[in-house]
Amino acid sequence: MQKYSVNQHLIETILSWVKSGEIWIPKIQRPYVWDSSSKVCDLMDCLYQGYPVGYIIAWKNRNVKLKDGSLSEGKKVLID
Repeated sequence: MQKYSVNQHLIETILSWVKSGEIWIPKIQRPYVWDSSSKVCDLMDCLYQGYPVGYIIAWKNRNVKLKDGSLSEGKKVLID
Protein backbone atom coordinates (compact mmCIF):
# COMPACT_ATOMS: atom_id res chain seq x y z
CA MET A 1 0.00 0.00 0.00
CA GLN A 2 1.31 3.43 -0.96
CA LYS A 3 1.93 5.61 2.11
CA TYR A 4 1.99 8.98 0.34
CA SER A 5 2.14 10.64 -3.06
CA VAL A 6 3.56 13.91 -4.32
CA ASN A 7 1.31 15.82 -6.71
CA GLN A 8 1.50 19.23 -8.28
CA HIS A 9 -1.65 21.35 -8.22
CA LEU A 10 -2.35 24.87 -9.37
CA ILE A 11 -3.08 27.41 -6.65
CA GLU A 12 -6.55 27.77 -8.23
CA THR A 13 -7.18 24.08 -7.52
CA ILE A 14 -6.14 24.40 -3.89
CA LEU A 15 -8.32 27.50 -3.46
CA SER A 16 -11.26 25.62 -4.98
CA TRP A 17 -10.74 22.86 -2.38
CA VAL A 18 -10.94 25.48 0.37
CA LYS A 19 -14.08 27.09 -1.10
CA SER A 20 -15.84 23.74 -1.60
CA GLY A 21 -15.03 22.50 1.91
CA GLU A 22 -12.86 19.65 0.61
CA ILE A 23 -9.85 20.74 2.68
CA TRP A 24 -9.98 21.56 6.39
CA ILE A 25 -7.71 22.62 9.24
CA PRO A 26 -7.28 20.01 11.99
CA LYS A 27 -7.43 20.77 15.68
CA ILE A 28 -3.72 19.79 15.95
CA GLN A 29 -2.69 22.61 13.57
CA ARG A 30 -0.94 25.54 15.23
CA PRO A 31 -2.57 28.99 15.10
CA TYR A 32 -1.84 31.56 12.42
CA VAL A 33 1.62 32.98 13.17
CA TRP A 34 2.39 35.62 10.53
CA ASP A 35 2.47 38.93 12.36
CA SER A 36 2.60 41.27 9.38
CA SER A 37 0.65 41.64 6.18
CA SER A 38 3.94 42.14 4.31
CA LYS A 39 4.58 38.37 4.55
CA VAL A 40 1.20 37.70 2.96
CA CYS A 41 1.97 40.23 0.21
CA ASP A 42 5.35 38.58 -0.38
CA LEU A 43 3.66 35.17 -0.73
CA MET A 44 1.12 36.57 -3.20
CA ASP A 45 3.93 38.19 -5.18
CA CYS A 46 5.83 34.87 -5.35
CA LEU A 47 2.69 33.10 -6.58
CA TYR A 48 2.07 35.83 -9.15
CA GLN A 49 5.67 35.65 -10.40
CA GLY A 50 5.46 31.85 -10.67
CA TYR A 51 8.22 31.22 -8.11
CA PRO A 52 8.20 27.97 -6.17
CA VAL A 53 6.76 28.47 -2.70
CA GLY A 54 7.26 25.09 -1.05
CA TYR A 55 4.91 22.29 -0.21
CA ILE A 56 1.42 22.00 1.16
CA ILE A 57 0.94 18.77 3.04
CA ALA A 58 -2.59 17.39 3.22
CA TRP A 59 -3.68 14.18 4.91
CA LYS A 60 -6.83 12.23 4.13
CA ASN A 61 -8.02 10.57 7.32
CA ARG A 62 -11.61 10.04 8.37
CA ASN A 63 -11.07 10.37 12.10
CA VAL A 64 -9.15 13.62 12.56
CA LYS A 65 -10.77 16.20 14.84
CA LEU A 66 -11.14 19.56 13.06
CA LYS A 67 -10.92 23.08 14.50
CA ASP A 68 -14.71 23.31 14.52
CA GLY A 69 -14.95 20.13 16.67
CA SER A 70 -16.27 17.82 13.95
CA LEU A 71 -14.46 14.83 12.41
CA SER A 72 -12.78 15.06 9.01
CA GLU A 73 -14.76 12.11 7.58
CA GLY A 74 -12.41 11.56 4.60
CA LYS A 75 -11.77 15.22 3.75
CA LYS A 76 -8.28 16.51 3.04
CA VAL A 77 -6.76 17.86 6.25
CA LEU A 78 -4.10 20.58 6.05
CA ILE A 79 -1.00 19.52 7.96
CA ASP A 80 1.63 22.05 6.86
